[in-house]
Amino acid sequence: MRKVIINQREYAYGDISVYAFGQNIGGLRGIDYKLSKAKDYVRGAGRNPRGIQHGERSAEGTLTILQSELDAMNRTARAKGYDDLLDVDFDIVVSYVTAGGVVTTDKIHTASIKELPKGMKTGDLFSEHALPFIALGIEYDV
Repeated sequence: MRKVIINQREYAYGDISVYAFGQNIGGLRGIDYKLSKAKDYVRGAGRNPRGIQHGERSAEGTLTILQSELDAMNRTARAKGYDDLLDVDFDIVVSYVTAGGVVTTDKIHTASIKELPKGMKTGDLFSEHALPFIALGIEYDV
């Protein structure tokens, strides 16, 4: 009997598109995001838990972009009347597209940047900055 080999292609970084402020973030270096839910054991007598208690949900992540992209996003925020990017709440749309045309899209609702970093050090060929954010929710595969 012949062995059948299936080559399952996974998403590569070149397969991702990220949109914020209604435009593609061309200076994207990375993005990660997650939903969390507080959980803890309910304990009583004995050594083993009696159950698992469920608590609040939260959404957070990090958008890593080039400094030129950060400057452009900050200019856009100021042009819309905000002091800077820290005052803007916005949706982030993340699309993964395979060579075969299969699209998976996640939507991060009402993201709010928590820090606005800048800087460089000797030897840097470019400047990238991690922008941590919190959000009101994440819809996976919409």
